[in-house]
Amino acid sequence: MSTNIKKYNFYDRSFRINPKSHKLLSFFIALFFCIFLTALPIDGLVDRGNYLLYPESSPILLVKNFSSGVLPLLVNEPLWLVINSLLSFFISPENIVRIIIAFSTFSTFYLVLKNTNKKYFYMVMLFLLLPLVLKNNLIHLRQGFGVAIFLIGWFSASNKVKYFFYICAALIHSSFIIILLGILGVNFLMHLKLSHGIRSILYVFVGVVVGAMGLYLAQFIGARQGEEYSNGASQSASGLGFIYWSFVFMLFVMQGKVFLRYNTQIIFFLILYLSTYFLLPVTARIFESVVLLVLLASLRFKVKYKRIFQLVFCLYFFLVWSLHFRLEGFGWFVS
Repeated sequence: MSTNIKKYNFYDRSFRINPKSHKLLSFFIALFFCIFLTALPIDGLVDRGNYLLYPESSPILLVKNFSSGVLPLLVNEPLWLVINSLLSFFISPENIVRIIIAFSTFSTFYLVLKNTNKKYFYMVMLFLLLPLVLKNNLIHLRQGFGVAIFLIGWFSASNKVKYFFYICAALIHSSFIIILLGILGVNFLMHLKLSHGIRSILYVFVGVVVGAMGLYLAQFIGARQGEEYSNGASQSASGLGFIYWSFVFMLFVMQGKVFLRYNTQIIFFLILYLSTYFLLPVTARIFESVVLLVLLASLRFKVKYKRIFQLVFCLYFFLVWSLHFRLEGFGWFVS
C-alpha cells in the first residue's frame, strides 16, 4: 500500500524536487509574465474602472458592511477592502492595480512551475496560459489575488500555514468561502473513512443543494453576489465546459482507489462544478479558483490516461483560444 501511495500521491515531495536551474527558470518566467501583464494599459481592459475605484470606495464599503453586521462584513471580501484602503494612503489607484497584478501573476506562475516536476514544464505552461486561468490576472483581479494567496497555502507543508492562507483567500474573494468549506467537509468525511462511492454521492448532494439554494443563502447572509446574480447578472453557459470537464472527471475515476483517496479534494471540486453547472450562475467563477489544481492533479494519471488527457486538453486549449480570437479584443480588452 505504501508503494502505491507514494506513486499516486500528488503531494509526494519527490514529485516537486527540482534542480536549482529549474527553480531559477521558474523565477524568470514568472517575472517575465509579471512584467508583461503589469505593463499593459492600466485602463485598457474590461472592468479595470471598478478596480481603479476600489482604493477610494473601500473604506466606505467597509463601514457599510460593518454596520450591517459581522456576517455581511465577513462574506463581502473584507481583506480585499482593507488592503485597498491601506495602500490608498500612499499609492495611487493605478499603481495599486499594478501591484495586485504583479503579485498575483508572479506568485501563481512561480509557485506552480517551481512545485511541479521539470519534465512537465511545457504542459504546465499550457495550464497557466489557459484563458480560464490567465484571465484572473487580466480582468478578474480580485479573484487572481485570491488564487495567488490560496496557492501559497496549498503548496505549504504546514497545515497551520495552509489554513491561514485559505482563510485569507476567502476574505479576498468569496468563491474561496465555498472552497474552504468544501475542503473542511471533505476532510471530515475522510476522517469518517467513508468509501469513495458514498463520498461522491454526498458531494453530488452538496452540489445540488448549493446550486439550488446558493443564491438565496447569499442574499440571506448579505453577500453582494446574491443580489447581483438574482437580478439577472448571470453568465451564459455554452455546455462546452460541462462536456469537457465531465470527460476529465471520468479520467479521474479511472485512476484507482489510491489516487482517488489522495485527490479527494480535487474530486469534490469537479463534482461541485458539474452538479451546479446548470443551476448556479456563479459556478464557473468558483471553479476557476481551483481549475489549476485540477489540471495539476492530472499529471499524476497513469501513463495511458495521462496521454489521453494531454491530447484532449491541447484540443480544448486551442478551441477555447480560437473562441477568444473571434471576439473583439479577445473579450478582455476595451476597444
